Amino acid sequence: MPAGRGGRRGVKLPPDFLTMAIRYLARAERSASQVEQYVQGKGASRAQGDAVVRELERRGYLDDQAYATRWAEARLARRPMGRERLKLELLSRGFEDQVTERALASAYRSNSEQELACRALEGRTASARPSQWVRFLRQRGFDDDTIQQVTQVDLETGLDEL
Repeated sequence: MPAGRGGRRGVKLPPDFLTMAIRYLARAERSASQVEQYVQGKGASRAQGDAVVRELERRGYLDDQAYATRWAEARLARRPMGRERLKLELLSRGFEDQVTERALASAYRSNSEQELACRALEGRTASARPSQWVRFLRQRGFDDDTIQQVTQVDLETGLDEL
């Protein structure tokens, strides 16, 4: 067989999961859970996935807490929502409970839920009825106390009258 580029055609090299994970992270920031799922989808065992994540954390390429906090704050800036909805979104991205709780505390430190609910309603109050405001804010994950404070609708009796 000739030496050079094509000399090893029949030999399949083992996958380099760390390199795959680094390339995956180069496209967008990811959680440790997302990276682990990615490399396992490429054929890595659970132990290999754990090892890749540990190495990426050691190198400073993965930091779930910093990522979760940045993501939560950016999400609130783009789309105001209640604490429970944001919590579900963070958990669905694969962040652990403790990481999620610290990210929520940081995100809501500078934004009260009342302010966020008012921002969410901006531009909607003229074209919608109060019952639609309530439904919209509930969809965004705001709790009933916040909704009642912002809309001035008595949620116990007020929706029947609207």
